[in-house]
Amino acid sequence: MEGRIKHIGILGILLSLVCLSLLIIGGYTNRSSVSATTRVNAQKVGLSESVSSNTKILQKIIDTHTKGETTIVIPKGTYYFDSGAIMLHSNLTFKFEKGAIFKTRDNAMIFFAYPSKQKGYDGGISNVTWENATFVGSNHNGQGSFTQSMNHARDIKFQDCTFYNAENPNGHVFDLDGSHNISINDCAFYGFNANPVNDYKEAIQIDYSNPEAMSYQVSGDKYDDLPSYNIYVSNNQFLPITSHNRIKYYAPNPIGQHATYDNGKAGIIHNIYFTDNKFVDSKPRKTDNTGTINFNAVSNLYIENNHFSNVLASGVSNYIRIYNPLTTYRMKNIRISGNRFTNVNPTHQYILIRSIATNNPIKDIQVFNNIVATQLRYTVFINKLNNDVEQRANKLIK
Repeated sequence: MEGRIKHIGILGILLSLVCLSLLIIGGYTNRSSVSATTRVNAQKVGLSESVSSNTKILQKIIDTHTKGETTIVIPKGTYYFDSGAIMLHSNLTFKFEKGAIFKTRDNAMIFFAYPSKQKGYDGGISNVTWENATFVGSNHNGQGSFTQSMNHARDIKFQDCTFYNAENPNGHVFDLDGSHNISINDCAFYGFNANPVNDYKEAIQIDYSNPEAMSYQVSGDKYDDLPSYNIYVSNNQFLPITSHNRIKYYAPNPIGQHATYDNGKAGIIHNIYFTDNKFVDSKPRKTDNTGTINFNAVSNLYIENNHFSNVLASGVSNYIRIYNPLTTYRMKNIRISGNRFTNVNPTHQYILIRSIATNNPIKDIQVFNNIVATQLRYTVFINKLNNDVEQRANKLIK
């Protein structure tokens, strides 16, 4: 009898363990199903080559999938968009198949808006990826464009994307405002059909969370003047659009910014990495207060291992311009290294480094291992004015 009771007890324990295991497995299974990625073929849920505009259709697809992570697959085809803002949310991946194109309808301006309903670096959306996307702007009846307008966005990736004549004629392709951990890699930017008064605007603007900085202001968004940081732009091409061996549209100005807010009280732009990019034929602008690459108030800026060249264009006034417009805020750590300048031939200087206050120079500037290839007999490489620049191993070759 005692042995029988003991046997029943052991069976009870084993049964309890089995039940517990099933509960644990079930729990993990349910958890996995909640966080699983939803994969959506956009064409099967409305995106169409035959409609005049996919702007509202794409918005509906995005709004339908707000839980967990969503991958929206764009099949091969050309999809037209008319003017408007497409509101994004967190945890989205846009995966374009080969030959899939988003194109503006005539002069339509489309904004992909990354909203921020709260202040602070975590106030906006996160985890958005674009893979192999192609954006094409029409120049029929004006200039069409696609703009990524971000406020407090974080962990955003663009990989292997193409932007063909897609920059806003008065603005940008990317407007990164108060945002961080943004990477743009292995992409190609073709042409900037700019409004002449705004031809200094950058394809990639790195700016502050301020309504005046935004390409598109989302109703109810919150702003706090926070600067963007941790921006990685690598292995991209910035190229002109040519016709019959002549420049139709100069290459987009690649990266930079031109403004500060509240004298840098909330900080300034920092941790910017512009590396291993190729740039050909910038517009030969002759203004002294800008450059092909221009930064006003920045720290921890790395411009490294890029190839800048002119094939059909003449020289600009300044190629790289770093400027401190603040009288008290101390900029620091600027590194320009390993770059090659081929037939760039600026009319003033390759690199201009300037501070508005002579008693507030930029700290820790390094310019080294750069190569200038030119047929000109004389050109100024660095104009440092009142700033102390560490220079070494820069070469001029003919």
